[in-house]
Amino acid sequence: MSSLAPELHALLNAQINKEMAASYSYLAMSAWFEETPYGGFAQWMLAQSQEETTHAMKFYHFLIDRGSQVEFDAISAPNRDYSSALEVFETSLEQEVEVTASIHRLYDAAETHRDHESKNLLNWFLDEEVEEEKAVQKMIDRLKLVGDNPVGLLQLDQEAALPKLLIATNAPEGN
Repeated sequence: MSSLAPELHALLNAQINKEMAASYSYLAMSAWFEETPYGGFAQWMLAQSQEETTHAMKFYHFLIDRGSQVEFDAISAPNRDYSSALEVFETSLEQEVEVTASIHRLYDAAETHRDHESKNLLNWFLDEEVEEEKAVQKMIDRLKLVGDNPVGLLQLDQEAALPKLLIATNAPEGN
């Protein structure tokens, strides 16, 4: 028997589907980059896709652990039509902002229902979303800075292939 309030149960299931839709979207973004000279950006987006799937699985296991049924919805085909690397990253940021807002709604519901276990899980996601939005915004700022400069774009592409932590923290390579 589920120990979750029905509202929380529904919102957590919806979040699984949001995370999987985000994963699917990032996979499409990666595929778009694979058709360009920007393999590093393709790797970045592929890593994001895998991370979103991992997030969905965290929610999946949480529901299972709480004795709740997991429910799946259909996932719409993601956009695959972009005009630039900047547009892809701006779409990525919009997606992250939507996911963050959804997690905020989940947290509010967990507070309303005094579900401390859910709040604990969601705190991790809130911290994660701050990092995600920061990393994407930083790349957007840098893409705007280089504009259409091919050398600058290739440099950013090379950096995008590096581990996300390096890009997000701006740590020197090798640390």
